[in-house]
Amino acid sequence: MLITVSSICYGQKIKSDQVPYSYNKPPAVSVDKSIKNYQVVMDAAYEAKNKQLQKEYDDARHAAIAKYRQDLADYPAQVRAADARYDKEIADYNKKSLGNKIVDGGKPVRQIPPKPYMTEVAPPVLQQSYDYSALGSTYINLQGYTNSPDNALKVIVTLIGYDYTQPRHMDEQLEDVKLGGSGSGAHKTTYYHTEFSYRHPMTVRVLSPDGKELLSLTPPELNSYKIYKSDATTTPQRINTDLLVKTYEEKILQENLKFINNLLNDKFAFAKVQRSATLYYIKNDDANYQDLTTAFNEASSGLIMLQQDYNAAKGKLDKACDLWNTALKEADPNNKKARINKDITLVLYFNLLEAYFAEGDSTNGQNTLEKMNTLNLSMSDRRTKIGYEMLFSELKSRQQKNQ
Repeated sequence: MLITVSSICYGQKIKSDQVPYSYNKPPAVSVDKSIKNYQVVMDAAYEAKNKQLQKEYDDARHAAIAKYRQDLADYPAQVRAADARYDKEIADYNKKSLGNKIVDGGKPVRQIPPKPYMTEVAPPVLQQSYDYSALGSTYINLQGYTNSPDNALKVIVTLIGYDYTQPRHMDEQLEDVKLGGSGSGAHKTTYYHTEFSYRHPMTVRVLSPDGKELLSLTPPELNSYKIYKSDATTTPQRINTDLLVKTYEEKILQENLKFINNLLNDKFAFAKVQRSATLYYIKNDDANYQDLTTAFNEASSGLIMLQQDYNAAKGKLDKACDLWNTALKEADPNNKKARINKDITLVLYFNLLEAYFAEGDSTNGQNTLEKMNTLNLSMSDRRTKIGYEMLFSELKSRQQKNQ
């Protein structure tokens, strides 16, 4: 469960391990604690356009069929009328003198009316329809809530529609250099590839059970075009562009719904978040630091079991924090030979910050950060401290919204 880091930090005695653990992040949006359920509604904005296009197609096809049937019914009469005209023209022709027959252009020709045909109506190009209820239950999962419509947060995800350019087969000439052998030197080679751009914009709204709007977003990340570009080859490519477009429609639909699910969990759920902690300890063969070894072992165990048994995990983390705080009482940053010198003081503070963050203790975390302001930090340590400052600032903000 522990991933050992072989490098030694801040001197020969201090070592560190990476401890992977999970913690629950409070919601960023204030939600009434009585609300335990959520309901997902998937709304495809393009379905209305689909219905309109389908109706126009059906109407046009029905009109074409009706016209064809009427033309078929009228056709025998048209043939009889054409035959009657021809018979009259022949009779009139036969009455003419030879000279007039030549002058008038010769013998009449029977004109047979063309047979009726049905006008072809091109089927509409429709946006892909889905089982929207299945989409919602598959991709939207609000952690800490039950998927039930009773007294629920209402999550409305609107699919704007798949938008893309027609794939193009491109070619470009690039200069290659061949070294050695016949034909060495610079020469131009034509490379071929296929590319197109695509997007699938979506919006998301969240309503409280009484209809109050808690969130309304059109994420810009989902509104920008992505570009597909195949690998370049020296021979023209044969790609089924219809299949290519369809494949990336499915891909971006799944990606965007996962994005929205993460967004919703960040703002509304008590989301389970994976984190890798860096914990510091003194090498085991140094008896002078048995207290810090014990603290490290208790903290490591507490972090790992945080999700399985919070109370037991908190007990272990509290014990580790007590040992670290006790050791810090003898801190002497200006004495390199002190048991708790500057380097060890610093890593104990970082250990405390990680433990307090895992417990969700923003007050002690902030107090620890303030104590560190008296230390002269390296650039790397300063960046680490700033990282914790950002973590605790966000934690405090989320906690205040959920009081």
